[in-house]
Amino acid sequence: AVARLGHRGPDDRGVWREGNVALGHTRLSIIDLAGGHQPLVTADGALVLIANGEIYNHVELRAELERAGCAFRTHSDCEVLLHAYRVYGDDFLEHVSGMFAFALYDVPRRRLLLARDHLGQKPLFVAAGADGVRFASEIKALLPLLPARPSVRAVGLARYLQHQYAAGRETILEGVERVLPGEVMEVVDGRVRGRRRYWDASAVEPWETDFESASTAFDELFDRVMRQHQRSDVPFGLFLSGGVDSATLLGALSRLRDEPLHTYSVGFEAPDMVDELPLAAQVARRNASRHHPFAPDGAALLARLPRTIWAADELMRDFASLPTLYLAEQAQRDLKVVFSGEGGDEAFAGYGRYRVNPLERRLKAVAAPGSGGFRTGGLLRGRTRRRLAGDALAGAM
Repeated sequence: AVARLGHRGPDDRGVWREGNVALGHTRLSIIDLAGGHQPLVTADGALVLIANGEIYNHVELRAELERAGCAFRTHSDCEVLLHAYRVYGDDFLEHVSGMFAFALYDVPRRRLLLARDHLGQKPLFVAAGADGVRFASEIKALLPLLPARPSVRAVGLARYLQHQYAAGRETILEGVERVLPGEVMEVVDGRVRGRRRYWDASAVEPWETDFESASTAFDELFDRVMRQHQRSDVPFGLFLSGGVDSATLLGALSRLRDEPLHTYSVGFEAPDMVDELPLAAQVARRNASRHHPFAPDGAALLARLPRTIWAADELMRDFASLPTLYLAEQAQRDLKVVFSGEGGDEAFAGYGRYRVNPLERRLKAVAAPGSGGFRTGGLLRGRTRRRLAGDALAGAM
């Protein structure tokens, strides 16, 4: 199982065992290259951690925990999770900012906590049975641990056909579930004791203020976030498109750095598509980045289709994954960390569908109550959905 995660962590690997509990980890070394080996264990051996991702506020949190009397053994950003759990108890994730999936084992209490970050940027899959609980960052790593080959879950397949991606707790495989974004799963003596959400987007209170105040607050927040996100002991770069998302990141990172940033762009000519290379080059020149443009042909992208499906680990109908994989292969020659603008178009209204006129939005909101006038519908609707899926599956989609 650990070997199957080697592509996620090619730099190092480690395993911790005690009784019928085993934690395995493969590492991509980003912070504390020499001392950040995992599993991380406290000096008294009472707490053990394996973690994927990065704790963005680890510097601030480390200082806070040291004032509380904690003695750190490494400079790893993930070690703050161990000490935060000891100091703050079950509320420790309220103090943590980052993208992560981790397993924290409390040895004296025989208690295992499995958790994902607030928005679920890092994956975590679990299979719980009468003979214990198995978990992994990818389904392909979880499969060797299962007592039998799982069957396909019809509802999971139907939901993929409807929404074109996999989401929610259930996966396409029977007996394999996701830990949800913002969720902690508690396992004691090999059995799931409970699950709880430590964060939910619906619980965030809206902030009503004037535009100038909101703009100032956002600028301060964005500056702090970008400073925290670029904490790294290895070089990093940026995937640059011609859109609002990555251009915003490049502008912010360029202001915070003394050296030019490596940027990577991919483009190609295709019917009904805009070649973003000229726009990306313009943004790169404006920010004086070390720009690397690529223009693969269709055959080069198609040849990467099997690898893309394998890397996705789950069903995902996102055609952009093909050029993204190609771009990652090129960037890998220079560095191991890249920023991308994923989610930026949603935050900054980069897509045209977020800039429709008020009348059109009102009409769409009437047609789809609760949508606010934005796109919410699935691929299959009405009688077409029921004809294809049948009554039972259509109701679950």
